[in-house]
Amino acid sequence: SLSPSSRACRESTKSKSAASRRGSKGSRIEMVAPRGRRSPSGPDRRPQAGGGERSAGGAAASEQKAAARVSVNQPAPPPKFNAGADRISALPEHLLLEILERLDLREAVRAGALSRRWRRLPKHLSRVDLDVAHFQGATPLEAMDAFTGAARSLLAVVPLAESSALKSLILGFYMPSPPHLSTIGRLVQDVVSLGQTECLEFCISLPSPSNTVPQRAEIGRQFMSFCQAYPVAFSWLTSLALERLAFGHSDITELISSCGRLRRLTLRTCRLVDLPFVLKIDTPCSGIQELKFLCVGCTRIDLISVPKLRQVVCHSWISEKLPLHFGYVPELRSVLLDSRAMAW
Repeated sequence: SLSPSSRACRESTKSKSAASRRGSKGSRIEMVAPRGRRSPSGPDRRPQAGGGERSAGGAAASEQKAAARVSVNQPAPPPKFNAGADRISALPEHLLLEILERLDLREAVRAGALSRRWRRLPKHLSRVDLDVAHFQGATPLEAMDAFTGAARSLLAVVPLAESSALKSLILGFYMPSPPHLSTIGRLVQDVVSLGQTECLEFCISLPSPSNTVPQRAEIGRQFMSFCQAYPVAFSWLTSLALERLAFGHSDITELISSCGRLRRLTLRTCRLVDLPFVLKIDTPCSGIQELKFLCVGCTRIDLISVPKLRQVVCHSWISEKLPLHFGYVPELRSVLLDSRAMAW
């Protein structure tokens, strides 16, 4: 048994030991680092919500910025196409028409065999240039058959809402061939009736240079009948070239007067039928601007009244003197003369 003083001393010692233990525990708490600065491996580390995601997002953003910096000076990789894909047919229609209009017309027509879409494109061309010399045939009539067949295929009128109107039409064909001329006249009138043709040119010649003067005169009369039978087509004509035809004295004046939009007329190895061989051109209301006389069989050319005329070309005349006689030509700016000198 302990005395009261001994028990008091023992209790005091226990109290001090407990206080010491509590102080020691409190010291450990005080020495723990704050939350924001805890060591990742510490025993009391508490994971922060979304911290891993933010860390991964920051890494991805850094990688994207680095990739952007690297790709600034590098070209973009080429697009990947299917090796068997038809890339041209996938283009818009206006681009396909641009391609066709840069091809020879025969190649453009052949392109129509590629697919249904290509088959209708030649009818939507804004420019058509057809020359009978490009069509093969055992005879001129067979060549004209092929020519009119191609013209019928290309010039068959498409509804205006579905087509881009033909802007330029150039046709080179033979005389005489009444059935073929009728086909050409009707086709051209249908095209120009749409009212959007800007250029219409005819280049008309004989298939053989060996025709006699009476034959050439008869073909000349057929041409004048052709002009009178299709006045709408000829009223839109902007350029006309005639070769190896023979005309009466007033035919050329009547022709120019009936072609209200005619700007250029070329007569090559043409001639007058009757004496005197004087070609008179009196067209005070015409807008013709250019006249070319190439090896024309006449002794004189009288330009009586051609108010819009700007250029005259005269090559290889048959008379000893210059055949040109100028009347009222206030706009005339250029006269080109060319004649071969005689040699003995």
